[in-house]
Amino acid sequence: MSYLNLATHQVLLRSYEELAILHNRKNKPENSKLTDDRFSESYLKVFCKEEKIIDNYVYNFPLLSLNAAIVEGALRYILSQNLRQEINKHIEENLRRGATGKSPYENILDTFLIKLENEGGIEKLFNFYIGFLKFNINKEVNPDICNKIRILFSLRNILAHGTTFVEIDPELIDENNEAFFKQQKTLEAVRKLLNELYGQDDLLRNLSHFELPKYFMGITQEFLKEFKIKFGNKHKLSDDDNRFLDKIIEYSWGYRLV
Repeated sequence: MSYLNLATHQVLLRSYEELAILHNRKNKPENSKLTDDRFSESYLKVFCKEEKIIDNYVYNFPLLSLNAAIVEGALRYILSQNLRQEINKHIEENLRRGATGKSPYENILDTFLIKLENEGGIEKLFNFYIGFLKFNINKEVNPDICNKIRILFSLRNILAHGTTFVEIDPELIDENNEAFFKQQKTLEAVRKLLNELYGQDDLLRNLSHFELPKYFMGITQEFLKEFKIKFGNKHKLSDDDNRFLDKIIEYSWGYRLV
């Protein structure tokens, strides 16, 4: 079997670049060079108007979705390339032995590749790395960074399906309303992190913060930098993989890619 593929995560990075530039130009607070405390104070004054909150949602939500897709796409591409190399290696060995059909091992690899390419979700992808390469991302990469990547994907999953965000006092959550209760539990880690970052104790307002996409891109850069080092020490990263990872790691948010 031969494979042709388009690395969509590379295209999505260009989309992210363009959208981040627009967001930076249009919505960046004029006094964003202040210290963190003064910036938070000034942010409240500038962004309390409803239209500014909506303006930031317009950019924050797709940027978060693109960010998650870039991470998942890059990891999936790297693993699939390693898997394809193993498949091709096995095919060549079979041809040298004069085999005329697929071996059971090749069938297993083909099935694994199909699952890898078609089953989404960051947790499944982490498990695929363990299943094929015995590379446990949760143990190789800083756990705090991994957890923040999971928070990014929790947000992405809600945004990707157009689900309504509901903000409510946790003490008033009805545990009998299963769907609603599940969303609130999913958002628990999101709410905690954003409260720590922006101090609003208001999920919807925190989600509108101008710097939210920049924050998660910073987490992504830390994650991929550590992944690149740890994975590269044990397995193969192609020149193309290295170039793409470096492009993200060296990216200055809101400006052109290098």
